[in-house]
Amino acid sequence: MSPNAYELIGIRPENVIDNRSLWEERFIPEDRTRILAKLTQPSLTKMDSEVQKISDDQGLPVWVVHHFRKMNRSCDSAILGYLSPLASDFVAKMLDASTISQFVHKIGNHFQLLNLLVGSLKRTPISIDEIEAFQQAIDRAVDFTRSFSHYSQPPAYAGAVDLEEILHSVTAAAACVDQKIPIQNLFEKSLAGARVNGDAFLLELAFNAILKNAIEATRSGGQISVTATVTDGPTPRPIARIAIIDTGCGIEGSALCHAAAPFVSSKRDGDGLGLSTALRVIEMHGGTLKISSALGQGTQVLIALPVEFDPIQALR
Repeated sequence: MSPNAYELIGIRPENVIDNRSLWEERFIPEDRTRILAKLTQPSLTKMDSEVQKISDDQGLPVWVVHHFRKMNRSCDSAILGYLSPLASDFVAKMLDASTISQFVHKIGNHFQLLNLLVGSLKRTPISIDEIEAFQQAIDRAVDFTRSFSHYSQPPAYAGAVDLEEILHSVTAAAACVDQKIPIQNLFEKSLAGARVNGDAFLLELAFNAILKNAIEATRSGGQISVTATVTDGPTPRPIARIAIIDTGCGIEGSALCHAAAPFVSSKRDGDGLGLSTALRVIEMHGGTLKISSALGQGTQVLIALPVEFDPIQALR
């Protein structure tokens, strides 16, 4: 590894003992599987590249481009490769082609339904029920388009965002939406002075999406709690770790790995862009979002975000 690897990708050379450490501990599992599949191709004799995430020494994601090629030697073959860090705003600009294709397909379905409803209205006398069905179809198409706009939007206004203020805002708003489910605010003072360099609108959008899912999954009599701690890593950069925990219905094991994938939803009328937007926003801000759940017991969403402290606010 390069002597300045820590400055480039946040990994100290001594923390990568061998290839096993790098491949099994630092590579994101789905990226590792995808790249290993490429490495087994017999035609891999020229340099190839893949964009991927790795975990730095603090467990935060770092976007890199992985260059590699196969070198055939007299007795065996070896893989030559290296990682190059990408600009910090890369993830904000990146939008997977398959995600765009899925959006086009799904918005097409919305318009197809609208077209069928228009045809029905032309053939028969218009009834109130048909007008309401038409309005509902329009509203769903608009909401779906707005949701995808939020999903694909990069940070517009980056600045020092007060994380405690954001959490206070979203928990207070969520408590007003459904007063039957108490939301416990357990982060009082723990985030005093903690600021995230980012977009306040998008961060609020992400936490709102997570809390909305928690409320919808929790029956009356259950509860939701929001906790936060700040830990110091191997550098002066502190990490805010936020947990949003509900006592709701939970997520089935087979569905858990796809819970934050775009357009995946267990709700009949859900657009499947709530948790996926939250994940994308958190990653745009250099953090991680992980979901754990047990069917019938509840769900826990863990968020880690790099923060800086305002010393004046921290003393209040």
